[in-house]
Amino acid sequence: MLKSLYRRFNWLRDVSEPAQVQVAFELRLGDLHVGTLLRDGDEWVFNYSAPFARQRMVAPIVDFPVVGREYRSKELWPFFALRIPSVTQANVQAFLRRQGRTEADAADLMQEFGRRSIANPFVLETA
Repeated sequence: MLKSLYRRFNWLRDVSEPAQVQVAFELRLGDLHVGTLLRDGDEWVFNYSAPFARQRMVAPIVDFPVVGREYRSKELWPFFALRIPSVTQANVQAFLRRQGRTEADAADLMQEFGRRSIANPFVLETA
């Protein structure tokens, strides 16, 4: 049943994995470099930065609770996936038309639409 609900409400179902093998983003909170999100081959990789590991004011992100650990996944974590709008939205369709494409790419959509999120105060920038 959960899989059925996930398929029905998964707004990323029409979003493909990045065409580029290497894609990198920096996650920031104000002036603090929190960490780096990479697309490494067929996996997403997240690592906290050294400055984040040294500070004690900001708690680790719930999806990534251990600061010294490298996180790898075939699927983009919800923390980042929430930054990607549904491909059914008019602004996404207009973006795809401007790019001359019919298919959405997760990295391209994050670069275009994912810099800020109403879900959290972090900023995602292309590295």
